[in-house]
Amino acid sequence: YCLHPHGVLADGWHSIISRNPDSFDEERATGPPEMGRKIALCFAPVIQHVPVHQEMYRNKCGAADKRAITKWWKTPDTDPALIPGGFAEAVFANAGERKYEYSYLKGRTGFMRICLEEGKDIVPCYTFRASRMYNNPGILRGVRARFSQHYFIGLVPFTGWMGTSMPLTDETTTVIFPPFEASRYQVSQLDEAHAAYLEHLKTHFDANKDQYGMPGVELVFVGNDFKDEDFVARGLRSMGMLKDEAPRAKSEATVPRSKL
Repeated sequence: YCLHPHGVLADGWHSIISRNPDSFDEERATGPPEMGRKIALCFAPVIQHVPVHQEMYRNKCGAADKRAITKWWKTPDTDPALIPGGFAEAVFANAGERKYEYSYLKGRTGFMRICLEEGKDIVPCYTFRASRMYNNPGILRGVRARFSQHYFIGLVPFTGWMGTSMPLTDETTTVIFPPFEASRYQVSQLDEAHAAYLEHLKTHFDANKDQYGMPGVELVFVGNDFKDEDFVARGLRSMGMLKDEAPRAKSEATVPRSKL
């Protein structure tokens, strides 16, 4: 499963878990309602150590590298699920944005490569209105997204109801889109498969957005080349203090790049 969008705090998935606690109980776990299978959440490694997050997922929370993902395909009743947009996509989640829905999938082919190598199809799960659960400043989004992706730290100074961490709304709907047949492609067709997946995602987003509270919203795919045009970015750029490029770590050996 691929979960979309990330939201500020993987909000759509948290909502499903909190509403259906028995479905994620260690002994009686059956996975999300109507799916009928257990789900293993493959997130950034740091999530395993974050209070509340770790307890919610219990032993069904792991890393998002190939080894951590593929091990679940060897089990009879558990499927891996990941959020390919990652921390970078969280930067673009903003309740104040009503014209566009941003998906940070441009150029992010790691999740697709894993599926092609393993011959697995992808089931997209989309939570409509998840990006409207928290306010998030719309400044320097490209800079913050690139930093978040590179260093595995989400730069998201979000606020909820009355400035708290309570969501502004929980009126969300998670829709399971038809499977994307990644198994029809060869690894050599990675770019073609990735482009087809984005088209698949947009097609079914558009087909459902009116019904689930997002009429007129356009799904936009962004990536590392996103250029900030807000007033802060323009000011910093005019002073030569902003470069539109991804930051580099001091040591490539000690800070691995994201595999997704």
